[in-house]
Amino acid sequence: MSEPPPLGRTAAHGGVIEAWTPFRGVFDILQSGRRRSMMGASQLDRYGNQNISAIGDWRRPRRQLIGVRGAPGNTVNHRTNYWVSRHSPKVFVEHVDIVSGVGNDRARAAGGAALRFHDLGVVITDLAVLDYAPDGTLRIRSVHPGVTVEEVRRNTGFAIDGTDAAETRAPTPEELRLIREVIDPSSARAREVAG
Repeated sequence: MSEPPPLGRTAAHGGVIEAWTPFRGVFDILQSGRRRSMMGASQLDRYGNQNISAIGDWRRPRRQLIGVRGAPGNTVNHRTNYWVSRHSPKVFVEHVDIVSGVGNDRARAAGGAALRFHDLGVVITDLAVLDYAPDGTLRIRSVHPGVTVEEVRRNTGFAIDGTDAAETRAPTPEELRLIREVIDPSSARAREVAG
């Protein structure tokens, strides 16, 4: 489209469609390093290795999940951020059971093409916003209002730095209006983070 569609609407609601991408071109776009991805994680380790495949030994898992899907390609081909609705030691683990998304340690070890567009961004949880230190490990960037750094540490299955953590900024009134009235008027977000 020549311009993004109106917030919360589709291309059918106006705008000029300038081009289309046939299926054969989708993977060229995915491998170009120009996309951004937001993914979930059933497990995430200190280096950002993600698991969405299975919990337990891969030969006989305790829980079968959705499989690797596009996680390997997402994490080596463009910026990838994560959303975790319930920050807990079950999600933030020392070592993931199966690597679906490639973390900073594995990308650095592989080198070459694995590093060309590898860019892990932030991890947003119900407690905090995390990002990565220069050594590739997760750290606490900010804690949400009413949450302490200690609370985040207690709910993380590995040591995590929170030395420079700030308080996460509150949304502006206009951002709240857009969330509540345009993007999610049925309040699906509340069901996702409810205990």
